[in-house]
Amino acid sequence: MLGSFRIRMLVVIVIAALAGLSMQSEHSSKKIVEPVIKYVMKDYGVQDNMARYLSKLKDKETAETVSVSSTTALQQPCDYANIEREYGWYWNEDTQQQEFFPAVLMNVEENSTVKPIYEGRVVDISSDERGITVLIDHGGSLYSSYGGLKEVLVEKERDVDKDTIIGRSSRELYFQMTSIDGPLNPNKLFEQ
Repeated sequence: MLGSFRIRMLVVIVIAALAGLSMQSEHSSKKIVEPVIKYVMKDYGVQDNMARYLSKLKDKETAETVSVSSTTALQQPCDYANIEREYGWYWNEDTQQQEFFPAVLMNVEENSTVKPIYEGRVVDISSDERGITVLIDHGGSLYSSYGGLKEVLVEKERDVDKDTIIGRSSRELYFQMTSIDGPLNPNKLFEQ
């Protein structure tokens, strides 16, 4: 029933609205909602969990043993000047409404080299108004997308590792991570 990302997002919005109303009121439900919100908002170590997940996938594919305390980590795709827009909800001044941004938009120096966050295979190269976009499949339904490239240095169906230069950027880089369930929050990768 809740298989669609849009339906799940709608359920989250309704729950968030009800929780917000509960928190604003002096009703007894505030005593229940407040600890739940504090628990949900805590840091779950997304990057560490993602690295462990990717290590397990690699372990299954190669049948090699990987230590439980693996130090595999995701890397930033490139050096950046600042984050123009983070993943998540924001207020759009033009439309005067709250909107969801499923990626991270970075201001970068033009011609910056862009590398994948983790090893994988290039599954698609396309272009749009932002420039050229490269899509990499990291296995296990985990994908990363790099948009705003002005030059691509890889080919479709090519395996890449963390040191492979996939392209050169324009002044902005659009970076998105997705899984079978929809977009993933990559903000932890860009904390300084």
